Amino acid sequence: MTEITMATDREMNPFRRFVLHVNRKRIVRLFLHVSFVAVVVVLVTTYSKFGAINRNINLSKIHANTCRCDEGIFNVIPRESSSEAKPKKLVSDYLQAHGRYSSEVRHIAFLKVHKCASSTMLNIFYRFGYKRGLNFVLPTKGNYISMIQQKGVISLVPPPAMSGYDILCNHVRRFNKEQFSRFLPQDTKYIAIVREPFQRMYSAFNYYRNLARFSFLTVIGGLDPFKTYLNNIASLETKWGDYSVTNNRIARDFGFPIADYRNISKFKTYLETLDKQFHFVMVSEMFYESLVLLRRLLKWSVEDVIFQSINVHEHKTVTMNVSAENIKPFLALDRILYDHYVKRLKEQITSEGPDFHKELQYFKDINSKVTEFCIAKNTTNKPLLFRANDWHGDFNFKLHDCDWIGKAEIRFLNLVRDEQTYRVKKYGANISYFQ
Repeated sequence: MTEITMATDREMNPFRRFVLHVNRKRIVRLFLHVSFVAVVVVLVTTYSKFGAINRNINLSKIHANTCRCDEGIFNVIPRESSSEAKPKKLVSDYLQAHGRYSSEVRHIAFLKVHKCASSTMLNIFYRFGYKRGLNFVLPTKGNYISMIQQKGVISLVPPPAMSGYDILCNHVRRFNKEQFSRFLPQDTKYIAIVREPFQRMYSAFNYYRNLARFSFLTVIGGLDPFKTYLNNIASLETKWGDYSVTNNRIARDFGFPIADYRNISKFKTYLETLDKQFHFVMVSEMFYESLVLLRRLLKWSVEDVIFQSINVHEHKTVTMNVSAENIKPFLALDRILYDHYVKRLKEQITSEGPDFHKELQYFKDINSKVTEFCIAKNTTNKPLLFRANDWHGDFNFKLHDCDWIGKAEIRFLNLVRDEQTYRVKKYGANISYFQ
């Protein structure tokens, strides 16, 4: 039967063979046409996302030196473009399953005020952003951000193409809302921190004299150099001028000009402006309370604000002689600012209701357990398990997490900078911020 069929096919009339031949050609032509269209679609899509991106970025220039636009290192990608091309690194199944990414605040500006527990806060913001693949406003070298860009020079690590900046938390010379908003989205939450002025002055004096070894401080002698400084504060501060790390330094970090330090009325008006610019100001002496309020404002999990004190240096506690009139002018603005935000913080706590104190106690307990866990260096590698409640989902705190919460500022900065530089190399750079 098969042989008869085959013979019949071979013996079919010429017209039928012609029709079959034409149909085969049409099928082949249609297949080639569809394949061509598919290739074109892929190429157009790829070019629309990554076209004109320089994939041969000189990493050494990005990481260690300033980057000049006219050297052809970066290509311009508009920052209004879709952010979908930005890589995201999810840190836990819980985050994906419960959709926390849809509500948590990711755009943050943190004013890192000198010697106000700001290094501890920097670790918290680094951890949050690094685990999510967010983009930081970072200097290409060092740890201070220059907000003033020279023409044709980029002194900041750019964000990857098709994305923008998310977080600014490194030191700046002084706060300027206009400069901050140039790099950050409109929905950014502005956060800062303050500390009791005299304790901050004492801490700054010891740190910059004994550890940073500032030459104009190391020359101060006597059995108690800090007392020597206080006894000669007027002449020393006048001589140091803009280089001072002690003269109303909190007010200066908040952007108030040193030329107006004696103008108390002008500063109070300026403080009203700060109230409108900052969504929340933390208080170092009420650190746990501040973190609970911060967590609520940013809609984060308790897991995100667990901390270990960073860059803390032991020194004796001192008290200021209230009769020392010569000292007061150099703390006057800081005192006004500090008292204002302590009062404001207490008002915010009251407005949160009684459940605030329940969360506060819970947070202290959980942070204490983590601290003990890290100090003990659990050799069994058995993690701490925290069950879901009103403030977080299920999460484990493992031994390697101790390294994250204890990572020193410069070490973490270099890690974050290297990661962001890698993404810039892979996806190209968005330099529209610098034009």
